Amino acid sequence: MTTTLLPALSRSARAALLARLEDLQAQRAQVAIESIPAGGTGDAADHAGSVEALVRLGELDARIAALQVQLQAPDAETSPTSVAELGCKVTIRFDDDEETQDFVIGSVEQAGGDVQVVTPSSPLGSVLIGSRVGDVLSYKVASGALLQVTLVDISC
Repeated sequence: MTTTLLPALSRSARAALLARLEDLQAQRAQVAIESIPAGGTGDAADHAGSVEALVRLGELDARIAALQVQLQAPDAETSPTSVAELGCKVTIRFDDDEETQDFVIGSVEQAGGDVQVVTPSSPLGSVLIGSRVGDVLSYKVASGALLQVTLVDISC
């Protein structure tokens, strides 16, 4: 049997996951109401809506379960980290831009507010993981263009 260690979660990552979990649970409660058949009355179209709601319930249950597994991860240390890792907020500057942009390295479930999420398997996310402030990173986008960014700040 193989055990997989979950990466530690920063406070901001845990808060984002908890907020997403709360939202999904509220959606599930609403869909559960919609899935209750109307006492056997109505035509096939009425029952099709119930079937669709039951399918949606299954999807929501799977997403809720996945978030609950992620939330079992230990808390990251509260001291500043020297390398970018899953759950960290990073500030980067593209080589052709004076402005900086903030991203959270994580799953789409962590999206929220005005900070975009970059997944660790994306081209940008894969070069950010393990990098340090001041590193100049290059990665290829789908078009084949090579982009370069500088890691300005890390907060976990």
